[in-house]
Amino acid sequence: MVEMLRIRRLEEELERLRTKLYQSVDGEPSRLADSRVLPLSRRLDALILEIQKEKEKFRQ
Repeated sequence: MVEMLRIRRLEEELERLRTKLYQSVDGEPSRLADSRVLPLSRRLDALILEIQKEKEKFRQ
């Protein structure tokens, strides 16, 4: 049960950051080079990996 709550919190954080990234880029590919985008993208990558690891532990 605790694992599922953790996964849910991580997924909520992922969606929050994804929205922030989309808003930062705002459909303009040139904004992908903006200094605010890379840290968001890296954090999203880390969250995705963390969620995958948590889900894998939950399945075992």
